[in-house]
Amino acid sequence: MKGKLYLIPVSLGDSPAIRYAPSQNVELVTRLSHFVVESARTARRCIRTLCPEKDLDDLLLIEVDKHKGYSYPRERVMTLLSEGVDVGFMSEAGCPCVADPGSIVVADCHKAGFDVVPLVGPSSIILSLMASGFSGQRFAFHGYLPYDDRERRQALSEAASRVRRLGETQIFIEAPYRNDRLLRELVELLPKDLSLCMAVDLTTESEEIHRMTISEWRQALTRESSWHKRPAIFLIGQ
Repeated sequence: MKGKLYLIPVSLGDSPAIRYAPSQNVELVTRLSHFVVESARTARRCIRTLCPEKDLDDLLLIEVDKHKGYSYPRERVMTLLSEGVDVGFMSEAGCPCVADPGSIVVADCHKAGFDVVPLVGPSSIILSLMASGFSGQRFAFHGYLPYDDRERRQALSEAASRVRRLGETQIFIEAPYRNDRLLRELVELLPKDLSLCMAVDLTTESEEIHRMTISEWRQALTRESSWHKRPAIFLIGQ
């Protein structure tokens, strides 16, 4: 019997387990003792939340090195799987491999003939799209906008064009400490008849989801408006 790689979603923030983890996920984490993780600290916190009785000292947590192209001890993981050991994968937040590392591990498992099992859990991209009221038939996730001012303006111009021509929802993220700067740039640069949705702290008690036209955003924003250092998703649509 070969082992399987289980892709285990984790919380998007300070959320109770019942908010994001089905009982099947909890049962699986209770059973597993080997994990490939983006952050050992985050993984321990998640496992403790899901399974308070689990002895964390008995776990083997293999970290992916984000500073070296998300490298990891491939042979060690493949050996575990070949010996019939099931392995869990946890990224830093939300669903593994979606705007998060993990695809390298998953690709290696497919190439080696091991089953990969995705589990149900929170994706900030999908949750924000659901809540935006924008088209879910055609959408594009771009990750981070370019840091260079000229390139960022060009990317926003192209995004606005795709919304107009194709009706395609455009989705971006930003480092939380640059939220306010990006929001004000979007409101300044985008055509006033397009709409912008900002989803903040999804699945947590402080969750906020705001959707307005750019014209309405310009009227609503004040000097005191701030979402500094709060995880956010930005969506442009019609």
